Amino acid sequence: MTKTLKDYFKEFEDKVVGIETISKGLEGVKIGFRLQNDSARLSISNNFSLIQRFIKAQPLENQRELWLTTIDLLNASKAFNDEIKEERREELLVDCFKELENLNNTILQLQTQKTTTKPDEKFNWQGEQAQLVYLIQQLYEHGFLSPILQPDKHRLTAQHFTVKGESLNQNNLANTKRNNLNNKSGKPKGFEKIDQIISAAKNQNP
Repeated sequence: MTKTLKDYFKEFEDKVVGIETISKGLEGVKIGFRLQNDSARLSISNNFSLIQRFIKAQPLENQRELWLTTIDLLNASKAFNDEIKEERREELLVDCFKELENLNNTILQLQTQKTTTKPDEKFNWQGEQAQLVYLIQQLYEHGFLSPILQPDKHRLTAQHFTVKGESLNQNNLANTKRNNLNNKSGKPKGFEKIDQIISAAKNQNP
């Protein structure tokens, strides 16, 4: 079963309850008291970091609500039942508000980028995928494009082309090329028009 924020927080509360601290009135009697309280604060922080990591692993659009819920849970928790733990609760609340502020800034920056940056556009090939693969291969073979490794050809084709509006996958492109080679002619259906284009281009650049 997938754990929720409240599951993580309940585990955190149980850990906090089990942590021993020394009241401030006894501080200074022994150095060990201060060390124990420092250790308690560190233990609370380490356990709370599991909640922080859980929230940051979620999609950005969900994180704001999770931070707000965590703030509410911290405020309502009965686990911070002494002076030292209460101080740590206040520090954790400050950390949550900082995380919330950083998140809001990140979301604002992303929204600004979306409105100011033109989305990537691709060439939308209206023929068949096999024809596109054949065309790209011919452009390389006849020197119209600088030589590169075969996997890079498929990667760049997928990056810059769609076929009838559909995105491309470089592994599928590689399979299409193999299928073309398995044909009797080694060429896809409708290759004649592509060959004519390549031939005409070569005649223009003897």
